[in-house]
Amino acid sequence: MENSFSLFISRCVLQVLVLVGLASGNKDPLAQYTLEWTGQIRWDNIVDISMVAGPSLAARLNKAQKQLQVKGGGVVYFPAGEYAFADHIHIKDGIVLRGADPEGQTDARRDDYNPPTRFAFPRYQPRLEEEGTPIETAFKGIYLENPDASHCGLLNIAIHRGHIDFTSEGGHQTGRNRFVVGCLLTNAAVADPGVPDARYNQHPWQRFTARHHAAVTVNAYENILVANNRLPESGEDNFTMNDFIVREGRIDGVVFDYDNRPGLYINDAALGGAGGNGPDGTPETHPWGFRKGIVIRDNYIFCTGRCAISFTGEGTICADNVIRFKDNVWLPTTTGTNRTTGSATNDNRAVQMRGWRWTVAGNDYLVFRNLCYDRKYRINDGEGLMHEDHVNSTVLDSRILNNKGNSYISIYKTAGINGLLVKGNDIRTSGGISAIYVVANRNSGPYECCNVTIEDNITAGSGIQIAGDPSLNNSIRNNVHVGGGGKIINEADAILENNAGYDH
Repeated sequence: MENSFSLFISRCVLQVLVLVGLASGNKDPLAQYTLEWTGQIRWDNIVDISMVAGPSLAARLNKAQKQLQVKGGGVVYFPAGEYAFADHIHIKDGIVLRGADPEGQTDARRDDYNPPTRFAFPRYQPRLEEEGTPIETAFKGIYLENPDASHCGLLNIAIHRGHIDFTSEGGHQTGRNRFVVGCLLTNAAVADPGVPDARYNQHPWQRFTARHHAAVTVNAYENILVANNRLPESGEDNFTMNDFIVREGRIDGVVFDYDNRPGLYINDAALGGAGGNGPDGTPETHPWGFRKGIVIRDNYIFCTGRCAISFTGEGTICADNVIRFKDNVWLPTTTGTNRTTGSATNDNRAVQMRGWRWTVAGNDYLVFRNLCYDRKYRINDGEGLMHEDHVNSTVLDSRILNNKGNSYISIYKTAGINGLLVKGNDIRTSGGISAIYVVANRNSGPYECCNVTIEDNITAGSGIQIAGDPSLNNSIRNNVHVGGGGKIINEADAILENNAGYDH
């Protein structure tokens, strides 16, 4: 008994020392990102969840958050260990959930990154008969209690079978200063509520991954940091369904794939008209699409399909992320209701950019197209870095720097480009596809392409294409093409200087 009591006292003393260290040793653990707003969070106000009494973990977390709110917000600290949650977590205004600092590897882009604090949510247990297992039994996540919540975030937590969703309400009402840093997410997909679809007499037990629900979604009025997170291959929870009914018939072998989901949706929003119909988004027409202070960096994202990173904003920084898609993934359906053909899309791309004055730099990506139902053709997508005309803005004073990838840079049919630097990238496509597209013109007619510099890049495939009218102050220089088939298609009066390996 005495030894047990002594051990209890020792653990309490250790926890007190940890809390003192957290409060005084580094008041802002995000200071390395040099963002002024992270210092406004109440890092020094800490409640250790292990010291909070209550009938359940959820009740203890709710109590801890209320204690912190009385003091203006702060940190609920979760010591190393596993914490099982039966339902969604809702974070209150001004609250941060923080796990123990990782030991050893601190770079989430490395395979051995593994935060010692782990949140575990329920596993979906499929029953492929009769009504099936209700979707509500699993697919839980971490949400904000109120869309106006500010100074909220997650730090150093491994999240198993859960997603993160810090979204806005339908009218784009939202708070500011939100972050997700140092988290590891596995099996983070959500089931599509539209499957089964009664129109096609689908079995009640059919399930399919939600196409537009990311593993991590963060919106804010201003200031978002999503950094040093890891979304590795999940796999163990995937399940296969035979006799899967779609509009065209039945399919065997349809997989509910937890990695066939978007990775990061950061202030993701639609701007302007669809498919090049315009009008294009501006800060006046779509203010929520030009929010400032967004940083997305140092993340590792694995996907079998969908878009790894999608952002919308002004001045967004998307840098030094590692993106890996799996090749030769068979997707007989991308919707859960229709068979795939070569004209289908699963939106496979590394980074989708929307807005103005963004910087996309230092990203390393491998993107692949999925196999269609017939296993002969591939689905029509597979972009690298893409700012296209669909629900987007024009391009203004933006930069694409020092990225490395196997699929093209696509600045495509933008209805106007004024200020773009494409420099130092190593983009190696195959099959005669250009590595770099900078095209302002839409199908409806020409648009301006001005102040574009494409320099010091390495390309493979079919080279570089630029187009726009009127055009002014454009240049393509010091680029090198490796392999055959190098071309520069110059339809924007660009000055060509010192390019090697291209036929002009």
